Amino acid sequence: MSIIRWEPFFRDLEKFFSEEELIPFFPALKVSEIAADVYEDDKNVYVDLAIPGINTENVEIEVEDSLLRVSGSVEEKREEKKENYYRKEIKRGAFKKVVSLPSKVTDEGASASYKDGILHIVLPKVKKEKVKKIKIQKK
Repeated sequence: MSIIRWEPFFRDLEKFFSEEELIPFFPALKVSEIAADVYEDDKNVYVDLAIPGINTENVEIEVEDSLLRVSGSVEEKREEKKENYYRKEIKRGAFKKVVSLPSKVTDEGASASYKDGILHIVLPKVKKEKVKKIKIQKK
C-alpha cells in the first residue's frame, strides 16, 4: 500500500486557478472544450483538433520535444443592440490547448492543414539514434 501525502491547501489553490474556475473572470474557450485526437504510425504523430470557425491566421502552433501547444483566438462578433438575443452560446475569444504527445517529435517536415473545422497537424518523430559502444583502452 502506498502512502499519499494529503495537501488540501495546494489542491484547493490549484482548483481555484484551474481554467474552469477562472472562466467567469476571463472569457475564453475552455481547453476542455477543444476536442483532440492523437494517433501515430512508424514515422509521424498526428493530432486533429476540433476548432470550428477559426481564421487560421490567428492560430499559433508550437512543438517542443513531446508537447504540442496550439493557441489562437476566435474573433468577437459585435452584438447589435437592435437585435433581440434570446441565447448567445457561441464562444468567442482566446483558446489554448496543450497536448502531450506519445513520442518526441521535430518541427522539421511538420505540416498543418485546416478543413471542415478540423485542424490536422502532422509531426515527424525524432529518429532514434543507435546506441554507440565505447571501447575502454588499457594504459
